[in-house]
Amino acid sequence: MNTEYLTAEDVANRLHVTPGTIRRWVRQGRIPEIRISPKIRRFDPDAVDTALRRGPVAVKGGGA
Repeated sequence: MNTEYLTAEDVANRLHVTPGTIRRWVRQGRIPEIRISPKIRRFDPDAVDTALRRGPVAVKGGGA
């Protein structure tokens, strides 16, 4: 499966919220992120959809 990862802005547009809301949801553990570097994050659209349907997810890795 070839997944195209989304930016915070892409996810925000799909969910009709602001990019700041997406970053807050990541900090709260509501949606998972993929850290490319300390300043770059990407999102798997399937993982975001699943997380929002199921509720908060565990935060993995050393994120900031």
